[in-house]
Amino acid sequence: MKIFAILLGALILFTANTVSASDKQYAPLTTKQLNKMLPGSTITGEYRQMRERTKTYNFSEKHYKNGTTDYTEGTIKAKGIWYTLGKHKICYKYPNDKNMGPQINCFWVYKQDTCYYGYGIGAMTLKGPRNYNDWGARWIVKGSGGTCDAPVS
Repeated sequence: MKIFAILLGALILFTANTVSASDKQYAPLTTKQLNKMLPGSTITGEYRQMRERTKTYNFSEKHYKNGTTDYTEGTIKAKGIWYTLGKHKICYKYPNDKNMGPQINCFWVYKQDTCYYGYGIGAMTLKGPRNYNDWGARWIVKGSGGTCDAPVS
């Protein structure tokens, strides 16, 4: 019985010192917050998975007040359009750009400290992300002094 109590105590101590995504505070951003933050700002970040077309994780995107963007991923540079949808989504499309395709990509954005995490529809439930570690992309606002956790790559 004494060994069980010692092992249980060690397990509790170990888990108390382990930080996981569930221990962090993630706050959903509203479209109002996105519309205030993004115009005139550049986001710089990384994708969770390496982009096959450029062999990189990294990207940046300058957001203009008129709803256009300049996107960079490795050697790809694309002109895009950004807009918000509903209460919590941001959407991007890149008309007439063969590298980016014709689809519209929409995300829910959550902030944890100074890092922003984007989640696609496959990662979401009615109450938020299924798992906060299943983000598709994460970024900071350039010049804000923000950081994210250790890089993926």
